[in-house]
Amino acid sequence: MVESKSLDNVFKIQMNMQTVIYSIDVDLDDRAFFFPDGKQMTQIKFAILANHEVQVNAVYAFNESHSAPELFRLSLADARELARTLVEAVYRAQTRNVFSETIRMTIHVVPNGYILQIGDINNERQIMLSTSVIWRICHALLRIVDRLSPVFTH
Repeated sequence: MVESKSLDNVFKIQMNMQTVIYSIDVDLDDRAFFFPDGKQMTQIKFAILANHEVQVNAVYAFNESHSAPELFRLSLADARELARTLVEAVYRAQTRNVFSETIRMTIHVVPNGYILQIGDINNERQIMLSTSVIWRICHALLRIVDRLSPVFTH
């Protein structure tokens, strides 16, 4: 995992006309894919946007067709629920669902890893991840949620 942040100032970049105030890049292995576009992914980038949403982007190994990098966006509550459900699915090795106003996702446990199905039947997208990278994805998502969560004083 690579954090895109310095201690002196917040690292800011422009991504789809939204200012990214914090991001974590997760390196993937050669068994990470995105469908229906049929792309091999080399990284997943979790970013906190200025409007306090979490944006999840992919870096593709090849992209001659110029597919958009954005996989999905989440509110803080949905990111927190997805993180908890993803960790639970990995620990229990069981299929889990995340449904809210902004996301519909099913996490399938398969012999060679995990399939994250995003969206409904008419607009379904799939992220296929191997077992060797799933914990890095969990850690990055939990760190993004922690960073975005409000700080309470003692």
